[in-house]
Amino acid sequence: MVRPHWVASVVVSLLVSVSSVGALAFTQSREYNVHYVKVSLATTATMCAASLSVFLLLIGEQSDSAVYIFSVGAFSLCILVLMITYALVPMPLYIVVAICFSYSIVFEILSAVLIPTLTATVVAVRALLQLCVHLVGLHTRVMTEIGMRNTFFKVGQSLMVRRDLEVEKQLKEKMIHSVMPPKVADWLMATTTEEDDDSATPLEQRKPSTSPRPSQMIFRPFNMHRIENVSILFADIVGFTKMSSNKSAEQLVGLLNDLFGRFDYLCAKLGCEKISTLGDCYYCVSGCPEPRPDHARCCVEMGLGMIRAIGEFDEDTDESVNMRVGVHTGTVLCGIVGTKRFKFDVWSNDVSYANKMESTGKPGRVHISEVTHGFLVDHYHMEEGLPDLNRKTYFIRGRKVAQQMSSRHSWPHTIGSAETGKTIDTRKISCPSNQPGDIEEEEVAPMLPPAHRHSSLSTLNSSRKDSGIRSRQSSMQDTMLPQAKALRFNNNVPVYVSMWEVNIIKLLDMPTPLYAQRASGYCSSYTSVADTGRSSGSSLRGYSIFVDPALMLNESLSRLRHLRKQSDLQMIRCIQQDACTTDYFIRPPVNPVTLFFHDEQMERNYRHRLHHRDLAPTMASASFTTYFDIFVALGFYLAIMFACFVLFDTPLSWLLFCLFATCTHLCIFMLCIREILATRGHWVADCLAQIYRYCTEWYPWHVVGLVLVSLPIGSIFSNFTCAGVLSTPERTNAFCYVVFVSLLHFSNFTQLNFWLRSMLATCAGVVLALLVGLPACPCPLKDPARNVTQPMVISEHGVELPGVSFHRDSYSCNQSAIYEIVLHVVLNTVLVWLLNREFEISYRLSFHGSAMAARDEQRIQAMKNQADWLLHNIIPRHVAEQLKNTSKYSENHRDAGIIFASIVNFHEMYDESYEGGKEFLRVLNELVGDFDELLSKPVFRNVTKIKTIGSTFMAASGLNPKLRRENPHPFTHLYELMDFALTMQQVIENFNQNLLEFNFVIRIGYCYGDVTAGVIGTTKLYYDIWGDAVNIASRMDSYGVPGRIQVPEHCLQVLQEMYVFEPRGSMYIKGKDNMNVHLLVRKKDKVLYRILPSTHRTSLPATAAAEDKEKTPAAAQEPLEEQQQPQESTSVSCEKEEEEVPL
Repeated sequence: MVRPHWVASVVVSLLVSVSSVGALAFTQSREYNVHYVKVSLATTATMCAASLSVFLLLIGEQSDSAVYIFSVGAFSLCILVLMITYALVPMPLYIVVAICFSYSIVFEILSAVLIPTLTATVVAVRALLQLCVHLVGLHTRVMTEIGMRNTFFKVGQSLMVRRDLEVEKQLKEKMIHSVMPPKVADWLMATTTEEDDDSATPLEQRKPSTSPRPSQMIFRPFNMHRIENVSILFADIVGFTKMSSNKSAEQLVGLLNDLFGRFDYLCAKLGCEKISTLGDCYYCVSGCPEPRPDHARCCVEMGLGMIRAIGEFDEDTDESVNMRVGVHTGTVLCGIVGTKRFKFDVWSNDVSYANKMESTGKPGRVHISEVTHGFLVDHYHMEEGLPDLNRKTYFIRGRKVAQQMSSRHSWPHTIGSAETGKTIDTRKISCPSNQPGDIEEEEVAPMLPPAHRHSSLSTLNSSRKDSGIRSRQSSMQDTMLPQAKALRFNNNVPVYVSMWEVNIIKLLDMPTPLYAQRASGYCSSYTSVADTGRSSGSSLRGYSIFVDPALMLNESLSRLRHLRKQSDLQMIRCIQQDACTTDYFIRPPVNPVTLFFHDEQMERNYRHRLHHRDLAPTMASASFTTYFDIFVALGFYLAIMFACFVLFDTPLSWLLFCLFATCTHLCIFMLCIREILATRGHWVADCLAQIYRYCTEWYPWHVVGLVLVSLPIGSIFSNFTCAGVLSTPERTNAFCYVVFVSLLHFSNFTQLNFWLRSMLATCAGVVLALLVGLPACPCPLKDPARNVTQPMVISEHGVELPGVSFHRDSYSCNQSAIYEIVLHVVLNTVLVWLLNREFEISYRLSFHGSAMAARDEQRIQAMKNQADWLLHNIIPRHVAEQLKNTSKYSENHRDAGIIFASIVNFHEMYDESYEGGKEFLRVLNELVGDFDELLSKPVFRNVTKIKTIGSTFMAASGLNPKLRRENPHPFTHLYELMDFALTMQQVIENFNQNLLEFNFVIRIGYCYGDVTAGVIGTTKLYYDIWGDAVNIASRMDSYGVPGRIQVPEHCLQVLQEMYVFEPRGSMYIKGKDNMNVHLLVRKKDKVLYRILPSTHRTSLPATAAAEDKEKTPAAAQEPLEEQQQPQESTSVSCEKEEEEVPL
């Protein structure tokens, strides 16, 4: 016969099942993301109502055994509902806590009212056990939330960093390729770092990998290739010296930058590779490093385009300069020499001959060699020139195929306005032509629109004193960043907005924040607020007086909150756009059975860093998780121990176990307290730290954790006796209460392997079933029909229960009661298995996300360091920092020192009959590398390498204002530069000892004076210095004595305090007439720099303080026109027909 309550139970179960299936199906719809809280509330309410509805079964129930069985089953069901709500229902924490506590209160009230066998003591103990369930549930919920959110954040951060990494890589490649060809750049970057993934060394500690790393290496890494059929073009500005006679150095730098920018534009369009500029000499190649069949035609078209371009330049500037172009075709050696301030260059006798073709040419004509003539296939009208060494030469008169002439093209430069401070971009981007027959006249002779005539010098002619070289955007902005226009920011920014907030706003406008960051770092694609204020004629400081500070603070905070929200939304969009993210959460990178990581290295790191102390501790850190687990375990154990003490007798076994468990907990607790205090500097290191580190290793921690997680259930089982637990149904119920609650404690310690914790929970459940179900304790009464009525004592503390009548066989030895208990043991154990598995997956995912994000951050930091290292080998660090903020750099330096050091007999060693001359350049690379290593020494920190020109080494000192202010003497940098020159002579002597039957001879020219330093170029940035002192230093080298250091007479007033000189007499110096020069004899012994008081320093004419106050040239300074070694060397030189006019 079917009992009446069964029908109700089946109906309620069906309703709960249907609602659960419906909620599960609704989770697959798009609307669930909007209404998930409502769905969760409805599901939780249904589950709670269904579990509370079981109390209706007690209405009219007369069987005492049924009441006892119901009490245990209802309490177990309450535990399941609470843990499911805490652990699995997606709702805000405050709603979950409110629902769970309300449910517990209602449940205990109904139990106290409808279950007459519950006494006040049992109700109090049940309330305490309910708090234990809430403690475990809250711990589970909080750590799950932290783990999920940390995983989500780390995965999002990893995705954003990974995306930024790709952009960083592209930006780095574009920057590098703007300086050198991709083939050479790839080799160089491959040698600068060992592995990007493992590189996290700070930039200051990194050593250039171009120095010999393994001790067994004889030579430094060397990249030099011999390429045949390469056309070389040299072009020199005729009349530039005359033009520069009435220009300041700043204007000359601007003019060169404008003109060379046009040449760079032609280079990119016509398939040529720019090599370098030497003063006003420009040279490039075609067919190198990537061969192409039309290399000769590319160079000829480049020469014709340069002639047309300089004609337009004359129209724009009202000048009268012209171009003399020479082209020769032959074999070259291309690569990099040196380890600092290096550049892609070419060497060979054919390069020298191309330079000669230029110097023997005619203004306005392209002078080509006979070899180049053979590659042109009758494309041009030519006339023969004067033969050179029995080799014919030709001048290009024009093209044989008439082409349509175009109007003026837009050149790649910007037009600055001093009135508005805005920049108008006039560039029209067009891709380079890589097809042999695609060279058109409009590509060769681009023209500016008539309306823009003379506008290219608007910045130079403006009255601004802080314009630097030119008021232009960084030349790398358009060539390297196709999306640079997205970084431009409205100039109408409130003046109280700080610059870093502007940066954040810019970053949030970009799809990839690091892209904007790197763009602002390398390319300076925006103008600072202060600079904008100056250029628009407004005073930033004066305007900000009228802004209320409180208003500024409130608006700043509101903006920051908005920016933070926008940043979070951007990360969410990044995760949503990544198709692999869903698979990451659905199919985590762990073994589905063992939950070990698929990657063995990741598993080893996980075990090694299980309790790793984070530098910035958070609630998601491993150390916090460990402390939280231990504190929860301690609180849980104390509650269970108190419940056992109140409910049961206290046998000796229980007392001994409690003593052991309490001591264990206290020891672990004290170790944690000590570690927490030690992290805050309140405890010195001692043996306890070693014990803690040992206990938190992988295997010892599993032993410690399993002991801690088993102590509550152990204290319960140690209290088990047949007379004390199974003698009465109340005690049996109480025993089941505490065991069911203690099973939940096995979901604690998520850092332990879930298999071990779950197996221990299963064992505990099996033990409970065996203790209750097996006849270990015989039934005291054999007559199942006999009723027993007697007062019951729950504990020895005098707590009396009212007399009840029950059938002992109907409960203690009743199979239905045992089945009920076993069923709930199984349900609780399955819940523990589920929770343990999900918690460990969540914890491992959090670790994996953190590890991947950290790895990506290390990779991007390594790439940043790599790019910074390369950037600082192109541009000095202090110059690069200024370029980040102002997008321009031009600065005057007073009393800067310059040296030119030439290996005068390198041409005697160089022989192309052996390996094409490659091995001789390897020797030169070693020598220059030795010179470069000197620059890393602290004693030469004021010395900066400028460049190498063939076998000539150029360096300067006093170009860093910050270092000059820190020097103990105003002329410390000049002394360091002279010491550097003396050390170079020692390096040559040591180097010659390793050469067989050959000795290099070095000749050094030294001078100091006022110079202008600047960054020039559009497609390739070059840092260089210009000025009369530079030319004199070059002449001191060219007219010097091999093996000696030569200085002009005016240098003696500074240097003779430290060094001994001998006069050489008066001699003719090109461009300077007769000059008195001196040769260095030696350095004076035991002479120290004289430290002057600060008041005396500021009064000297050559001080760094005065240098900082003046950023623009006070007088015209002549750019370097002859920075090369003697003509008989294989290096490049640009001879001038005109005399240099001193400025």
